Amino acid sequence: MDHPGSFHFEISPLEEVTLFHINSIYDAYVEEVFQVVNGKMLLKAVRTNSPAVMEYYGFEDTAPVQTRHRDTGPALRVQASMRQDQGLRIRGRTLHWSTIASGGDRILVSVDQVAWATSLWWAVFHNDGINPSTKH
Repeated sequence: MDHPGSFHFEISPLEEVTLFHINSIYDAYVEEVFQVVNGKMLLKAVRTNSPAVMEYYGFEDTAPVQTRHRDTGPALRVQASMRQDQGLRIRGRTLHWSTIASGGDRILVSVDQVAWATSLWWAVFHNDGINPSTKH
């Protein structure tokens, strides 16, 4: 959002997308697991070893993995940290926010449903679009 550019990742319906970061209040590693359902991002689980973070998310149980089914809409807005590792993991590939943004920059993670022909065109002519180190 703060700098022009985009990355494109093709995912299958119901495939998991994991947003990882360090909770700034409790200094604890957190993973938020999403699935794309009907063009929206659905928060499916939160993973952390910090009971305090689980309470922060509103869970009564403080086990390290909690399930949740919350519709976050077609996009998420996150802010790149000034000093902590954070990013997005899809199908074993990791995109660290520090490679695409400066600390404090806002990042928009959005879902776009595309026709199969568009997906095929992108795969043939822009197959570097899956590479997280390539800007478009």
